[in-house]
Amino acid sequence: MSSDRTFRTGLTLLSLAAASAALLPAGPAVAAPAPRPDLKLNLTVTPTTMIRNGENLAIVLATVDNVGAATVEDVTVSFKFPPGGEIVGDPAWQCDYTTFVCTNIYGPVPPGGTAEPLRVYVGLPDAPAGTVATIEATAATSTREVTRTNNSGQVQTTYGYVADLSLYGNADPSGTYEVDLPTSGGDVSPTFTAENIGSADADDLRLVVDVPAGFTVGQPYEQPTNPSPWLCDVTATQVVCTAGPLAVGATSTVTVPMTAPAGVNDDRFTIHGELSTSSEEWRPWDNGADALYHYVEPAV
Repeated sequence: MSSDRTFRTGLTLLSLAAASAALLPAGPAVAAPAPRPDLKLNLTVTPTTMIRNGENLAIVLATVDNVGAATVEDVTVSFKFPPGGEIVGDPAWQCDYTTFVCTNIYGPVPPGGTAEPLRVYVGLPDAPAGTVATIEATAATSTREVTRTNNSGQVQTTYGYVADLSLYGNADPSGTYEVDLPTSGGDVSPTFTAENIGSADADDLRLVVDVPAGFTVGQPYEQPTNPSPWLCDVTATQVVCTAGPLAVGATSTVTVPMTAPAGVNDDRFTIHGELSTSSEEWRPWDNGADALYHYVEPAV
C-alpha cells in the first residue's frame, strides 16, 4: 500500500513541476551570427619576365573576389617580390612603392562581387635567362572574415626574351588619327601599323580587320619599306592579312581601303584591327587598334 501511495505522490510532483515549467516565460532566442565577408585572391603573372634594354619586367594581375555574405568596405593587396624587385609604372589602385601595399580605391565590394582588377608592372633584379622568380601576394580587409585561408597566393615567372606587339590605327596613311567624312559617305583608307617593342622576333603576323556593315572593301596595299609583304584575304565582313617575322624594333604597315555608306552629321564610326603572332608574346591582350572617322555636313 505504501509503495502505491509513494508512486502516486511522485506522479503528482512531476505534474506540478511540468505545469510550473509551462508557466515560466520562454528564454531569449539565440541570435544567428552576423554575416561576414570572405576575400579570395586570384593571382596570375606573365609566364616570361621580359629582359629588355637593361630592364626585367613582369606583369602581375591580382583579382579579389568577395565570396562571403557581407559587403567588404576596404581591400588591400600586399606584394612580396624577390630582393631588389619593385613596382614600376602607375597601377590602377593606390600603391605604396616602398611597402608594396596597394589599396582599392573603387569603393565597397558586395557579396558575390569582385574588386577592380589590379594589374601591376614589376621590375625584377638582373638575372640570366631561365631564372625563375617567385612573387607572393596577400589580400586583406579590416572586417572580420569567414576565413583567411584563401587570401594568399604565389606565382612564378621565368626570365627570357619575348616578343611584344603593339598595333596603331590611323584613319589614313598620313598618320591622321581621326578623319572627317562627308555625310554622303565615300572612300576611307584605314591604316594599321604593327610594331615589335619586345626583345625577341615575332613570327607569323596575323592582322584581322573588321568590315562594318554596309561598307565595301577594296584590295589592301602596303608600304614598300615593310620588312616582309602582307598577303590578304578579303571577304565582305573581314580582311585577314598575314606577314613574315617582325624583328625587334621593326614596324610594318598595311592599308585596307573601304567605301563608307552615307551617315548622319556628327556620328562617328571605327574600323577595328586585331594583331597576333605565333610566337610567345608578353602582352597578347594589348594588340587591338581603331581607325576613327567622323561624319560632317559639307561646307556650303
